[in-house]
Amino acid sequence: MIKSHQKTIVIWIISLACFSSFIYWNNPERVITITLGTYVGSPWDVPDPTSYKLLDRIIKNFEKENPTIKVKYEPGIAKSDYSSWLSELIVQGKQPDVFVVPDDDFNLLLSTGALDNLNRLVKEDRFNTNIFFDSAIDAGVVNHEVYALPFSSNPVMMCVNMDILKKEGITIPDHWTIEEFYDMCNKITKDTDHDGVLDQFGVCDYTWKDVIAGYGISLFNEEGTKSYFNSSKVKKAFAMLSKITHLNKNIKVSSEDFDKGKVAFMPMTLAQYRTYKPYPYRVAKYSTFSWSCRSMPTSTSNAAYQMKTALIGLSSRSNHKQSAWKFLKMICSDPDVQQLILEQSQGASPVREVMNDSFTDNLFKRNGFGPSELTAQRINTIMEQTIAYPKFKKYAHVMETADYLVTLSLANNSLDADLSQIHQNIQKLL
Repeated sequence: MIKSHQKTIVIWIISLACFSSFIYWNNPERVITITLGTYVGSPWDVPDPTSYKLLDRIIKNFEKENPTIKVKYEPGIAKSDYSSWLSELIVQGKQPDVFVVPDDDFNLLLSTGALDNLNRLVKEDRFNTNIFFDSAIDAGVVNHEVYALPFSSNPVMMCVNMDILKKEGITIPDHWTIEEFYDMCNKITKDTDHDGVLDQFGVCDYTWKDVIAGYGISLFNEEGTKSYFNSSKVKKAFAMLSKITHLNKNIKVSSEDFDKGKVAFMPMTLAQYRTYKPYPYRVAKYSTFSWSCRSMPTSTSNAAYQMKTALIGLSSRSNHKQSAWKFLKMICSDPDVQQLILEQSQGASPVREVMNDSFTDNLFKRNGFGPSELTAQRINTIMEQTIAYPKFKKYAHVMETADYLVTLSLANNSLDADLSQIHQNIQKLL
């Protein structure tokens, strides 16, 4: 009888515990705290002293609309330390519910299972990923599966010294080819004071990645098992790059020469342009000449531009995925939030509606950009034709090695002879 009574008590205790747990977890008034992983400053490596003020404002608005959800983050993490900080938390099983995906770490985080597959949440919420520019959303998609959403994009453009072009009688068409770009550089590069040394140059910092993108060339297959560094298309692109480089006659031309007004063209990201064009940064940079931006030169048949996209992902280990998804979705897709990010940071919005809004054109005009300079239409044209980067795990490491080998061969004027060996070395890494 005693044993039966004790058994009944245990059953009641267990039932009460289960019932209490059910009430707790299903209580609509229960406050949930989600954690956010982020770092200080801009994702685009330009000055951004107000990044935390912007984030705090976004969080405050989110918590006001969702009073049962609180968002916490650890402040003071430098961008240079963020990747290792996040990796450590992942190893410890303490990764944030929502986190900014570190530069070049998307493929690695995907392969280790740290990123949650968002397809179920996307379908249940009937979330329309078509609101984003194709290459922006594609940055977080693998095999039609969504693993991260874009919150900011940063296309590469060509910065132009308008004074040099005016002096040389050169006008850039709306769409200019790489061949036309070479002809302009050839005309501009000269010894202006006739002392036997070149002192005016066509371009600086135009890299092999710029010319590869300009010709719309894929360097790898989708699986990351084959490289095409020794293909005829790559050889053609590198031959043009060599022609452009040789115009400087072994004189090392750098961004410092552009700063001094000696160079007509220099590739620059949108974030750099938005940072250094307006006051006060223009006092320190590019204040002695008139300058503007244009789209990068491309081939006539296959225009393609480079663009980096900053992503936010959801932890596969999160216990609050619905709440974390709400926050993630708001940052990346809410038009008001995206306009706020666009206004107070330096990149472009990955959301088409925001970039096509009159708000964006008016914003650029308030920043001091003239009607012939940075317009939403010009940026939209670039963003609609940007290239998609491969998603295989070793991509970042392979490209780092390729960059070293190709840059070294260019410096030694031996790229044509070295290309076959470079291709073999890259293929061994895959």
